[in-house]
Amino acid sequence: TLLVNGCECEPYLTADYRLMVECPSPILSGALLGARACGAKDVLIAIEDNKPLAVDTLSRAAKGTDVRVVELRTKYPQGSEKQTITAALGRTVPGGGLPLNVGVVVINAGTAAALAGAVLRDRPLTHRVVSVTGGGIVKPKNLLAPIGVSYRELIDYCGGLKPNAARVVAGGPMMGFALGDLNTPVTKGTSGVTVLTEEDLAGIAETDCIRCGRCVDVCPMNLVPTRIALGARNKNWELVKKHHIASCMECGCCAYECPAAIPLVQLIRVGKAQMMKK
Repeated sequence: TLLVNGCECEPYLTADYRLMVECPSPILSGALLGARACGAKDVLIAIEDNKPLAVDTLSRAAKGTDVRVVELRTKYPQGSEKQTITAALGRTVPGGGLPLNVGVVVINAGTAAALAGAVLRDRPLTHRVVSVTGGGIVKPKNLLAPIGVSYRELIDYCGGLKPNAARVVAGGPMMGFALGDLNTPVTKGTSGVTVLTEEDLAGIAETDCIRCGRCVDVCPMNLVPTRIALGARNKNWELVKKHHIASCMECGCCAYECPAAIPLVQLIRVGKAQMMKK
């Protein structure tokens, strides 16, 4: 099965949504080309049910083809490929495994469109759709941006930063990372740039873990984030391995829910980086 992931669940970002609404034909062509290349018998396009215009547009475009459009319940992080596979096909990718282990190849809408451009138009991937968004940007837009353009140029094109802009994030607010240099270039994997305000960042000071279990309840991978973060903070690598740190997708649900404001995702990222060195 070839699964085109149109579940753009990261807050603020709408690049894939606009691509699905405005350019359905390249996405369908790319999906069929991808299926032919990998030998997939079934082709599905999965879209969350909060995007009815995208569902309708692609459903009408797919009439007369072997492509099926399926609606999935809107929730975060539905756009993660393992969650999308489970929701759309009822298959579970094993821990440490790949989608191919359950007979699935996953690409996103932008990849499908780029594939069609490369094969049908002999056009290399030189541009991609990028969301320039957030409360700290003057005129939020979705832009077809050349790869290599700087984040600063994108922000300036959208009117610049508002006075209360406090942080520029590459990607979305949940899984993105803060930019230290706005001259950093856009890459083929850049989905957006989110400008957060002082109000967005206002929070509580970090305190001790109260063992409430909220991070465990919301983890889509059924991990125990507080134990992994504790191991990373104390450099207890056996503990982080025991709790399957490699399975963490860094979705940010645990840190978002934590009443103690513990930077769980940041600690897990540090732990992963240290494990890679060993």
